[in-house]
Amino acid sequence: MAYIIQVNPVDLERNVALGLDLPLTGESGATFKQNYFTIDQAEANAKNLLLTEPGERVMLPEFGCGLKKTIFENLTAETVQALSLIIKNSFQTFLPYIFIQKLELTPDNDRNTLYVKLDISLDELGFDTRSILLEVNG
Repeated sequence: MAYIIQVNPVDLERNVALGLDLPLTGESGATFKQNYFTIDQAEANAKNLLLTEPGERVMLPEFGCGLKKTIFENLTAETVQALSLIIKNSFQTFLPYIFIQKLELTPDNDRNTLYVKLDISLDELGFDTRSILLEVNG
């Protein structure tokens, strides 16, 4: 079976930046680091969605996953499963071009920390997959 590999035409333009990377400081600390490839910008957008609380973003109050409000709760299996569903629904709503290949939520109730491991890609096959590791703590 043959797979069609589609390249975003914007990725072929070497001097056209698609957006800003996170964290916002560049190597020298004076400029913003820019993303020139679609998968790099998708990774930055995914981090932004995960770290934003609903109500933080102006004119888009539903944007965000609400991870910080859950770290002071007792993170049971049911809570982690509900949070996983919230993350998947947020990605479908706000970043539908990103496919979640793998999502792991590991709570550490002793440290009030939630570890998030997310593998994303721009297609269903996971041709170019990126891993995002976040530590959300209070």
